[in-house]
Amino acid sequence: MDIRLCKKCGFILGTRPGLKEVDGVCLACINCENKKNIDFKSRQEWLTEYIKQNKTNQEYDCVVGVSGGKDSHVIVKKLIENHGVKNPLLVNTTHGFKRTQAGEYDLKNLVNHYNLDLIEYKLKPKDFVKETKEDFFNDLHPLVRFEEKLYDIPVQIAKQFNIKLVFMGENSAFEYGTSEELEIFNKKEEDVEVIYLFSIHPYSASGVYNEAKTIGFKDLDEFDDWQRQGTIESFSQIDTMGNMIDIYTKFHKFGFQRVSDMACRFVREGLLSREQAIQYIKDNDWICDEGARKDFCETLNITEEEFNQTLDKFANKDILVKDANGNWRRKDLI
Repeated sequence: MDIRLCKKCGFILGTRPGLKEVDGVCLACINCENKKNIDFKSRQEWLTEYIKQNKTNQEYDCVVGVSGGKDSHVIVKKLIENHGVKNPLLVNTTHGFKRTQAGEYDLKNLVNHYNLDLIEYKLKPKDFVKETKEDFFNDLHPLVRFEEKLYDIPVQIAKQFNIKLVFMGENSAFEYGTSEELEIFNKKEEDVEVIYLFSIHPYSASGVYNEAKTIGFKDLDEFDDWQRQGTIESFSQIDTMGNMIDIYTKFHKFGFQRVSDMACRFVREGLLSREQAIQYIKDNDWICDEGARKDFCETLNITEEEFNQTLDKFANKDILVKDANGNWRRKDLI
């Protein structure tokens, strides 16, 4: 197949499930421009009143699903400092992968900075390993069920505490170009409503990172346990190592992983040119981080040979080819 790239950001077209495009421009780029036409100030004023009107628990104003990362910091910061929230209940859902020093620090920092209650919900370890192995070997999407739990568990806890409002981060369908609408609600039921905070405040990866740092967030560069490869930044997806494999495996099926996502975001945010983004993608997007691979294999008790064989099984040979060193690379960038 002919490999096409977005005319604005350089993202590969025709492989991401659901990604829309218009005249060779991906919908993620179009949506980024269209944010300028959204009245975010009115949305913010609406949210402040909506929170007041929908407090259903005497102690807690809302539930916030958190990892402890930059987005979590800014969601909580905005709710407390911009929308009158006094006491959000934080919910952190964890799996069996190794937590980084940055991940440990940042979650504690978020809780301590605002003096908040935190529920840590750790999944049954044997069930997590079983499900993750099945989804890795069968679909090359190891964390598909964990991703569902990241959403479901805060909602379940909100219902148990009779808390109506649950806050999540970005509307990924809009940000990644599979939907034209920046919807505010993910779910709206009689007893619980899930709101995308970054449909109220416009999302920018670099902007959120800089704001998170103002309340103590630290990235991987401030610790020495993980010199991450296959990325171009050190501030996103940093709480655990093994979970990066779920992102990395997209390269074998769709020809992109984290570098493509972030480099093209940076183009939209004015931090990189399209040409710079394509060069970063060429140099880094195919690389599998060794620390993430080791943690993934050890946690699931699989061998490196089983890991590599599974990647080979799902490699999209329409867009990928192995180089002289046996690494899968994009045909247009080798």
